Amino acid sequence: MRRTGYLGVSLLLLLALLISALPVLGRAQQPQAKTTAEYNGYLALYNEKDPAKKAGLGEKFIAEFKESDFIPQAHTMIVGAYMGAKNYPKVMEAADRAVTIPNADNKLKHYAWANAMVAAQNLNDVDKAIGYGEKVLTIDPNDLNALVTLSGLIPAKLPTDAAAKNAALDKAERYATTALKGVQELLAKADAATKAQLVPIEGNLYSTRGLIAYTKQDYNKSITEYEQALQRTPKDDVARFYLGLDHQAIAAQVSREYQAAVKAENDAKAARAEQPVIDELSAKSAGLGEDTKKARDKAIDELATAVAIGGPVAAQAKTALTSLWMGKNNDSTAGLDEFIAEKKKNLQ
Repeated sequence: MRRTGYLGVSLLLLLALLISALPVLGRAQQPQAKTTAEYNGYLALYNEKDPAKKAGLGEKFIAEFKESDFIPQAHTMIVGAYMGAKNYPKVMEAADRAVTIPNADNKLKHYAWANAMVAAQNLNDVDKAIGYGEKVLTIDPNDLNALVTLSGLIPAKLPTDAAAKNAALDKAERYATTALKGVQELLAKADAATKAQLVPIEGNLYSTRGLIAYTKQDYNKSITEYEQALQRTPKDDVARFYLGLDHQAIAAQVSREYQAAVKAENDAKAARAEQPVIDELSAKSAGLGEDTKKARDKAIDELATAVAIGGPVAAQAKTALTSLWMGKNNDSTAGLDEFIAEKKKNLQ
């Protein structure tokens, strides 16, 4: 289970983008209509509120008035109208067309690609969403919407080649870190209502960095990132799930070290090593044994919380949790349901 997309979060940021990009008639050096028919056609397009009708009027306008000064504005409104109508294939088609017109400026391209990115995301077309997002960043490297989206999507579509995979993860981490900095700058000057919207985005970005570290098998770093995420979004079941997997992976690593330490202790005893040597090896194995149990118990706690929260990873969390619980309790699941119920009670 990979966390991908953060669509709801992206749309929070997209709202501001959509508002700022709406075409207006009062700009300096505003375009001029050449005929009354052109003026009336553009005015009808501009004033139409129904997204589907607006898109139709836009298509009609660019077909009938190919030389109009208002063509860039018409393309902008067509893209926005298809987005408003949730006609995502048409959003991408309109965006691809808009950026090819001779006088398409960076504002139009940015608007078209940003909407196309979200449209592709809604269609679960990860490759296209990433492609459009990368184009947005060529115009504005600090575009928060694109950075948030790309950092979440890239780990879901990793190359199989090890070097390319690491490069993609590094890129996603850079995007997430840049976005996190931007969000935190906004938080520093936000009012209470805005903070309430930004804090979950901040938490999601920490989760993204946690997933990237988990994929790189840097489990301690992943734990640090997910703990930061859960300070902001305590009921994030996916973060709880991966945090449990992090502790499970560490438990497995430490268990291997524990087994090696026990073997070294037994070998020392068999070889009649000096007692201080045996004592040191015994202390080491005992410490590793305790560390294994602690990591396992932390994994159980987080996985049980993920199950208690419910959501898309609950079944996977329950499978991993059951295995760890039985390993701890002599192959028995006795008490597991009660343990999960207690976690659910704590969440209320």
